[in-house]
Amino acid sequence: MTGRTERRVREIRRRTRQYRKRYEGHVLSTLSVCSLLLFAGIGILLRRVQSGGVPTVADSYGSVLLRGGASAYVVVGIAAFAVGVTVTMICIRCKKKKTIRMEAAEEMEGTR
Repeated sequence: MTGRTERRVREIRRRTRQYRKRYEGHVLSTLSVCSLLLFAGIGILLRRVQSGGVPTVADSYGSVLLRGGASAYVVVGIAAFAVGVTVTMICIRCKKKKTIRMEAAEEMEGTR
């Protein structure tokens, strides 16, 4: 390749990385807002469901779990946590593989 073409290729790659970083930032912001909204919604729901459990723990989220029939809440909570951890680990591994591939491709281009 000529020097002019190499500069163009480098500029295209730089812009591509810039757009990817911007896109990932938007996605991260959107996911953060969604998780905060879900957290707030769960808090509101727990306030509504909460009723007199054991008097010593009144006005706390723990009293919900002390009532009868709360096993479904516990199972759903544990399942949601397990799914969240699994999805997070999959995303981290995919990101690492993608980074390794990009670095390898940049090295190949650098040696040409």
